[in-house]
Amino acid sequence: GLFAVSLVASTTFIIYEARLERLGGQPIIEPSLFKNSIFTVSTIITIIFGMGLFGSIFFIPLFVQGVIGTSATNSGLILTPLMLTSIVGSVASGQLVSRLGRYKWIAITGMLVTVAGSWMLVRLDVHSTNNDVLLAMLVMGLGMGFGMALYTLIVQNALPRKIGQATSTLVFFRSIGGTIGLAAMGSILTSTYLPAFKSALSEGLSKQPLPPAVKQSIQAQFLKIFSNPQILLSPDALAQMRAAAAAQGKQGLALLNVAIEAVKTGLAQGVHNVFVLSLALMIAGLIAVFFLKEVPLQGGRSRSATTTEAVEDVAPEGNVAAMI
Repeated sequence: GLFAVSLVASTTFIIYEARLERLGGQPIIEPSLFKNSIFTVSTIITIIFGMGLFGSIFFIPLFVQGVIGTSATNSGLILTPLMLTSIVGSVASGQLVSRLGRYKWIAITGMLVTVAGSWMLVRLDVHSTNNDVLLAMLVMGLGMGFGMALYTLIVQNALPRKIGQATSTLVFFRSIGGTIGLAAMGSILTSTYLPAFKSALSEGLSKQPLPPAVKQSIQAQFLKIFSNPQILLSPDALAQMRAAAAAQGKQGLALLNVAIEAVKTGLAQGVHNVFVLSLALMIAGLIAVFFLKEVPLQGGRSRSATTTEAVEDVAPEGNVAAMI
């Protein structure tokens, strides 16, 4: 229902914006921008990048705190290496672009690094440590630094007379990509967790020396209590549960530990599937980069004949004036 409503609303918005531009108005997003293939491909890459990167980053602290067992403070700090290496990657890519006047191979390198970081996230499981996550964050941050600001520069170079519109539109679609990616990945996590938790719980209880009827009753209770993995993020709730289990003796603690390990397994499987989607998106982004045409970058306010000719080659005939 909501998907259909959003589809109708998006279609109506596009038609309205195109009509407004034809009538000489000022649309929020100028459809004519997409006549430039560099802008169109850059926008597609940016959407994919936002979906894969921002969506997956959101679930990393959840994995670290819920599966690895790190505190809430340290699980937030786990993103610090990503921020630091993103700065390094951004500065490095900026220096390379300014020195070489080319951007395509730098964009490809950035996506390759990001794909490598996504692959490292996919390999995380219940046995992973903070160091495994830190290493993945270092690589992901480096790739993010190479890609975040680069595409803004690319569209500004392709549409020098429409820098404001091109930049704001690119940032808008990056945000849209992140929102869509987060929603999709949240849905994947939710749909994956419960079946994986139930399977791990059944396997764990099967090893306990209890009558089948008792096992079924305990399983039903645990499925109700741990239907949401967020309980792993509450130390107070876990402490209360451990105290209640301890009152039942060693058997009570053993059963609670089985349930907690099953929750971690279910959460790890859900986050794993999220990272698989992120990896698939990054690979799609890498493929899209190869379709990105390159126009030599020009410094200052002047534009050489070479750049003008290159832009004319990219823009459709008769629309060069609108492009530049």
